[in-house]
Amino acid sequence: MDHDLIVVADWSAAAQPTPAKPSKDAIWVCADRRGAQEVRYFRTRHAAWGWIDALLDEGLRTLLGFDFAFGWPAGFAERLTGRAEALAVWDHLAARIEDAPDNSNDRFAVAAALNARFPGTGPFWGAPRPLEGLPQRDLRDGHGLPERRLVEAHAPSATPVWQLAYAGAVGSQALMGTAALARLRARRAVTVWPQETGFAVPDARVTVAEIYPSLFPPAPHAIRDAGQVMATAAALRAAPDTWFTEPRQVASEAVAREEGWILGVLPPSSCLALPAGRDWTPVAEVLADLRAGAAPATGSETVGLLDAAGRVLAGPVAARRANPPHPNSAVDGWGFAHATLAPGPIPVQPGRAAAGRPFEGAVAPGRALRILTGAALPEGVDTVALQEDATEAEGHLVLRGVPKRGANTRPAGEDVAAGDAVLPGGAVLRPQDLALAAAAGHGALEVRERLRVGVLSTGDEVTPPGADHGTADANRPMLLAMLAAWGLAPVDLGHVPDDPDALAAALTGGLPAILTTGGASDGDEDHLSRLMRARGTVRTWRVALKPGRPLMLADWGGTRVFGLPGNPVAAFTCAAWFARPALRAMAGAGWAEPRPLHVPAAFAKRRKPGRTELLRARLDARGRAEVFASEGSGRTSGLSWARGLVHLPPEGGDVGPGDLVDYVPFAELGL
Repeated sequence: MDHDLIVVADWSAAAQPTPAKPSKDAIWVCADRRGAQEVRYFRTRHAAWGWIDALLDEGLRTLLGFDFAFGWPAGFAERLTGRAEALAVWDHLAARIEDAPDNSNDRFAVAAALNARFPGTGPFWGAPRPLEGLPQRDLRDGHGLPERRLVEAHAPSATPVWQLAYAGAVGSQALMGTAALARLRARRAVTVWPQETGFAVPDARVTVAEIYPSLFPPAPHAIRDAGQVMATAAALRAAPDTWFTEPRQVASEAVAREEGWILGVLPPSSCLALPAGRDWTPVAEVLADLRAGAAPATGSETVGLLDAAGRVLAGPVAARRANPPHPNSAVDGWGFAHATLAPGPIPVQPGRAAAGRPFEGAVAPGRALRILTGAALPEGVDTVALQEDATEAEGHLVLRGVPKRGANTRPAGEDVAAGDAVLPGGAVLRPQDLALAAAAGHGALEVRERLRVGVLSTGDEVTPPGADHGTADANRPMLLAMLAAWGLAPVDLGHVPDDPDALAAALTGGLPAILTTGGASDGDEDHLSRLMRARGTVRTWRVALKPGRPLMLADWGGTRVFGLPGNPVAAFTCAAWFARPALRAMAGAGWAEPRPLHVPAAFAKRRKPGRTELLRARLDARGRAEVFASEGSGRTSGLSWARGLVHLPPEGGDVGPGDLVDYVPFAELGL
């Protein structure tokens, strides 16, 4: 790129100065003057802006890159500001975010105020301490916005901008950084790519662009963050101007204005890690097609709470009664009417109130009654003194100090009021949900009938588990157990040989869905694929996934068929990645894709672009993702060894030790 000066900044949203000694997870800035690099560490954003301003004062043609998102997913800007433009959000934030010279700032309060502008809960989440309107954990629901920008489908390991705190979070940097860039635009002539230029080569003296240092292997440096900004600056220096223009192959000018783009993220090249001469369907397209066609396919029934665990609620549940139903005591102690007490010892009224054994009658003014935890407050009691703060002698009570009115009591409906919504329709009932339903007055719930899903193994070579010949049918017991773990009703359809008539008969049973294994490719004995093309409806065939390319999604009459590969590893990953979210939606529980953790890699891997990869993995003692020694899809031992999957996106790019990767624990896959 023909710029005299390229400045690359690795930003931070820290709320206090970072350590005096140069460290990671802080601000690093590299200035590249025609290949001569200078890299600096800054403890505060104020100090970093001072140096960047001095660089811009030199009057050189400058490309200034920052590693935070310049935009948000589609719909956010327009619903917040009335304009589908990221720069309108920049100005909105600049008017509200306070960023002091010592790094103290109010970004979480601003994010909570932004959330209040949207329905439901969210879209922002991740508060390090309780804050009204900003969930600490990802409990978002109903805010109506996409999770990711378009560019993040093309960038490896990109994290959604909604997360503000905890490992891998980038949302805070975007809030703080774009507010600061808005102030920069107010005092200097700068042009923002692509929000102001579209996907064209900018001709401004100073161009500001979003960058992503993880795209490039870091340069040698004791601190990785410094090496990354150095490598990014060098990559931009060597890059052609087509880096500005190539994104228009997959993104519109409207995307440029609203969501923005990462400079250096390009459409997939023609050098793909897939066999040539065939059409391969990207994983994202397969999931989108499944989601569009996955409507609830079950009726409903009423079951008692003792049988409701793991079932899917057929509709929302409201409280039939308040919890607690009556005002009650929060402690063991003595109850009285606060306003009626006279100075000195308090006469004790005979009797007591206990949970389940209420006091009959009223407590006289100026008197105290023995009361135990959970007991309904009798008439004439509005305050309870702790038993350890009181002494009873000769029918009188002496208090160490009179508590304030209402102390140690709980009002009726403190937890839930009658009529409150307590559980949403489509919820998969957990033990804690059953407790809430019971507390809200329910003894039974209307739930979806369990979705019946068949499992069928195919192939002449397949033999029953335990046989001493042939290929053991490892897939059928595995898939039946997976369906049971997902709360579905597995139906064992057994095994059929390589016989198209026998296969057709096994498929024709009226089940809503069937998982088959084997026969989904295009070999001489791949009868499933030929049968579906001849007599069924093929929706997807050949997916750009490793392992799992021979994956067929088809319809056989009214049955959704998931034609899984025959190798157990590929069958497992395809079932978990594709069948689970679709079957979950068909069962009435809604669509849900796994949420990855962003962890350092403990492995190295060279990759070409073109297909998604799912590697068997687990976390080591240092929290890094290590992968199984072999990628062979017949190595079933790797499934037992693993505790999750590393998800590598189709854009390719080499992975080295320490690089952040997406790790999906099996728990996120319902296993």
